[in-house]
Amino acid sequence: MTQVHYEKAEKMKEIDVVQSDLKSYQEKFKVAEQVTLKLNNEIEKLTYIIKESYEEIEKLKKDYQNVINERDILGTQLIRRNDELALLYEKIKIL
Repeated sequence: MTQVHYEKAEKMKEIDVVQSDLKSYQEKFKVAEQVTLKLNNEIEKLTYIIKESYEEIEKLKKDYQNVINERDILGTQLIRRNDELALLYEKIKIL
């Protein structure tokens, strides 16, 4: 009978160790889940920021292209006005 009680006590100790390990792993798993959730939220935030940045870049590219086009148009108009002015100066000299 003592042998059976001794084996039972040993098995109970093993069960306690396994239960302790299980609780430890469950706590680690909960912590890992929380960290994963935080990281996923951070990834979503960063993805949103990246998306917004790309949209802003595209908007700035369009604005830049519009400014370049306006510059070219104004440059062409300036050349024409300078040519007209040169003609007027020539006419004034002739007169």
